[in-house]
Amino acid sequence: MPLDHLAPVAPPAAPVTSPSLAVLGVWGSALLLPLLGAVPATTGWAQGVAATDPASAPPVGQTAASPPTSAGAAAGTRDPGTFSLSGFGSLVLGRTAGACSAAQLGGTQAGPCTRFVADWAHGGLYQDHWSLQPETRAGLQADWRLAPQLSLTTQLTARTALRRPLQLEWAYATWRLSPDWQLQLGRKRLPLYHYSDFQDVGFAFDTVRPSPDVYGWDVVNYNGLSLAYTHRQGALNLRAELLLGQERSTDNAFLGLFDLRSRTLEWRDIRGLVLEASQDGWSGRLSHLQAQYRQTDASTGTVEVPLGGPPQRFSGLAINRDWGPWALRSEWGQTHRPALHYRARFHLATLGWRDGASTWTAGHNAYQETSLDTGLGTYGHHGWLLAWRRELHPGTAFKLQWDQLHDTSQPSPAVGNAQVFSASYDFIF
Repeated sequence: MPLDHLAPVAPPAAPVTSPSLAVLGVWGSALLLPLLGAVPATTGWAQGVAATDPASAPPVGQTAASPPTSAGAAAGTRDPGTFSLSGFGSLVLGRTAGACSAAQLGGTQAGPCTRFVADWAHGGLYQDHWSLQPETRAGLQADWRLAPQLSLTTQLTARTALRRPLQLEWAYATWRLSPDWQLQLGRKRLPLYHYSDFQDVGFAFDTVRPSPDVYGWDVVNYNGLSLAYTHRQGALNLRAELLLGQERSTDNAFLGLFDLRSRTLEWRDIRGLVLEASQDGWSGRLSHLQAQYRQTDASTGTVEVPLGGPPQRFSGLAINRDWGPWALRSEWGQTHRPALHYRARFHLATLGWRDGASTWTAGHNAYQETSLDTGLGTYGHHGWLLAWRRELHPGTAFKLQWDQLHDTSQPSPAVGNAQVFSASYDFIF
């Protein structure tokens, strides 16, 4: 994000000191689940990520060839007339540490001594004190199988980071045209990158979070339709998805990290294509998406970035490998956003090793912009991580993670260097 593309920075807002009541159920569930023992992994999210159960899985966590799916996909295998509920949650504690550095970006990032944006889309910002607010979340998904070929899926997600903590993130109908073809219509997650569909489900991956360098954008959902084709030929699995739609985000949390004034973002004429293949522990994914961009000051109605001109474009490549106790996850991506005067490249790579119920992961990630206009600053940084995951019960996991971040923004540091310490308790049911 170019450092100069927003209007003058407003004074920092008073910090939020208490979590929303809408997410207190997350904490209650997190405390009760260890007392309840094993969580059945039979429906919805539990069915999608059952491969992470060490008792029934390949040696390393979730397999790249069979990533978790939404409960809507799982619903397609149930009898007509059935209704099911499933869900997930993550209780995440974290803080930053390091030498003080002034932030050049303003907004909610202007106040603390050190800072780390863990969730760009929802404004999840860690500061130099311990907090549960930036990433704690829970989701409840409902599925109705109306007919052999027709099902409905909805998902409510509660987040402590948002001023409006309860959001409808999924609401779509699935029509199975044939065993290989599927049409979905409604509200879904934008499938920009490998983890996009299930990045809120902390239990589905071995680190506390997918790297924000890759999974950090102003819009993550869309309203529209998608057409998917799947095919299996022996051990080879193929999938292709075409999507069309639009999204409108009011009081956008992403822009609140840069400027505290309320803004409305629109992505119009979204068009995307995803290609996936997997075989014998290998998986690959190619994605491309483009859309028109519009940005409006919500208080005055002033259009700050109008529609028109070349569309913004996002492209991604993921290559994953599971062999024995080892798991490799890697992604590369780039974006070109002419309306915002920048292009960027970014990547993540992690290597995990499983030892019984524990998984150790090391990784590197980076994000770097290039300005399309002279005189504009650019944002960039890179970092290293170490993470440890412990399976507690089927469907529950505890994680610890350390990140070291280095600011590479130009012409001067934008957010500064920092260390990040975080712990999470993740569950599915």
